[in-house]
Amino acid sequence: MHASPSLLLLLAATACTGRAPDTSDSGDTTDSGDTTDTSDTSDTADTGDTGDTAEPVMPRIAWFADVGPVDLTPDGSIALVQSMTTFEGELLFIDTALDTLTSQTTLGDAGKNMATGVSADRRISALHGIPVEAGLWGEADGWQDIASPFDSGCDSDNGGAFDVSDDGTVAVGLMWDGCAPAAFRWTAAGGTLILDTLGEAYEGSPSPPTNRASFVSGDGLVTGGFAAYGGLDRSPARWTADGAGELLAPDDHDQTGEVLSIDYDGSTLGVLRGNDGYVWSEAGGFVSLGRLDTAMPTDPVYPNALSRDGSAAFGGVGSEYFTVATAFVWTEADGMRSLQDVATAAGVVVDDGYWLATVLAVSDDGTVVLGRAYTPDFAVETFVMHIPAGAW
Repeated sequence: MHASPSLLLLLAATACTGRAPDTSDSGDTTDSGDTTDTSDTSDTADTGDTGDTAEPVMPRIAWFADVGPVDLTPDGSIALVQSMTTFEGELLFIDTALDTLTSQTTLGDAGKNMATGVSADRRISALHGIPVEAGLWGEADGWQDIASPFDSGCDSDNGGAFDVSDDGTVAVGLMWDGCAPAAFRWTAAGGTLILDTLGEAYEGSPSPPTNRASFVSGDGLVTGGFAAYGGLDRSPARWTADGAGELLAPDDHDQTGEVLSIDYDGSTLGVLRGNDGYVWSEAGGFVSLGRLDTAMPTDPVYPNALSRDGSAAFGGVGSEYFTVATAFVWTEADGMRSLQDVATAAGVVVDDGYWLATVLAVSDDGTVVLGRAYTPDFAVETFVMHIPAGAW
């Protein structure tokens, strides 16, 4: 779970290595017959049961065109994706067992809005509507916009929810105090808490430094994100449930950075600093992920997802906008490895000409992976991969 919002902008069953049909010309998919036939999958969201765990995971991969990957439920049973072809920002769920897409809701304006996360009970966090609000969507109650505690926003921006806890009761993001972004933590029981303002505004600025809470741990108790730090527009930061926060690299005034992922209890964070990727823990500090042998020294390393216990990091090496990115998996024992190589060795058959570019989310147990890939024609598609436990 916990995908990177930095990369998020970018209806029938299919064979396990097939490509989902293009649904962009299907019209209003919200009233299509199969979109309401999802009640039989609700048990997995409530209990975390991914089915008969006695049966081994069958290695396979499925491709989906015209949608962008956002996040996975913790058990990996549902992938949240956003349509890349609708002006309203249509959001869809992929049933990862059946490889089926069903439309759920729309954001309002795909040019201003985006989905950012999904909980075990399928609650979606997002930047929603115009003016843009910190939004939460649920299957039973639709959209709920979290009210800003500030008197005014910044033009048409009031706030944004960037992640939601596993149980759907905690959301984090930013609220606009005028045009100064402040990090927040919201709970269903206690409402909105503005987190400690961290960092330093750039010299001469009349506004406080920009702060954003980008990710919340699965248990909802730790938040990761960034704060402006003098000459840096962002420096990695974390906050606890009481609102207290700290910069992770307070002595670094040279490298921009931010938290890109977080594990279940918030003890391990995936961090980008400069062009380098790290896992950070309070006990071990920053541990470099290194680079693939095929990567350039300047290729950025994005640790976009962590396993539940933080022992495995997933993401991409290289910018998808300027180079050919490569998806990776990292563990302390084996270092960084090409996801495609590891998956192929585990029995996943990647179609000829496809290249796995990055990972956006992973299930708690690491057996379901959501990401983006290049097609043989250099188009970008979403993939859902199933890989046996222990393959990493």
